[in-house]
Amino acid sequence: MTNVILLVLIAPAILLAAAYLYVSRIISTPPKGRAEDYLESKNFKNKKIIACIGDSLTHGNIGQSWVDILRKDFPEYIFLNEGVNGNTAWQVIQRLDPILACKPDIVVLMIGSNDAMGSFDINSGLRYKRNNNLPEVPTFEKYKEQLSEILKSLSGVPKIAVCTIPPLGENKDSPANKHVEKFNNLIKLTSRNHNIDLLPVSESLWLSLDSRTYPLNSDYNPKGIKIMHRIFGGIFHHYIFKKSWNQIAKSKGQWILFDQIHLNETGANIVHKIVKNYISTG
Repeated sequence: MTNVILLVLIAPAILLAAAYLYVSRIISTPPKGRAEDYLESKNFKNKKIIACIGDSLTHGNIGQSWVDILRKDFPEYIFLNEGVNGNTAWQVIQRLDPILACKPDIVVLMIGSNDAMGSFDINSGLRYKRNNNLPEVPTFEKYKEQLSEILKSLSGVPKIAVCTIPPLGENKDSPANKHVEKFNNLIKLTSRNHNIDLLPVSESLWLSLDSRTYPLNSDYNPKGIKIMHRIFGGIFHHYIFKKSWNQIAKSKGQWILFDQIHLNETGANIVHKIVKNYISTG
């Protein structure tokens, strides 16, 4: 009887640990179809190559993947998914060589959300520096330098577009989104200075938010524990309980972001449409 009681007590903990390991493995898995994969396979000759570079918003296993939708739209093209969960602009710089070695015809760059979160407050910055092994805490000024460095490195690519970044939470007047706006204004200015196409991701997402049909429940909270609770809570419900990202978002009063950071199906479809239209122009 004692063994049975003990098993009943520890079984939930064992199941929870197993579920945590399961979803942790999913989110730590690199996206399918990276530059390194194609360089090894030599499976990209005589095909148009489109490199989508960014962070988890491009990686697409925390939230809906817009790159996977594009692959279905353009099966004749090769899409390099160069989104890596948690990446900052500095980290993108470190991994550009294999992307450029594939000689992409088009690059779509969406990077800056983690730089914005990491520079929003000192605790966030220290957390990013520690968790990402960064040489220094993310700052707006460093992002400004690094974004220009990325675009200079990509200057040999025939067609380049840089995206404005999505909001943090869905309150336009929040301190976090005022901070994001500062980054987006810089992205717009930098794209003009480098004569690079600009894709209005942020603006299109805010237009969608204007049509929300239920009230916003809560604002973006930068505390690490709160962020991880929102992210892992959503991931558990999606991968374990098979709920859609939209269902998870709605249960939290969110419209385009299931955890106030990552895109649900609604948000990803908006990004997909913008990038699809850009690719379709040639």
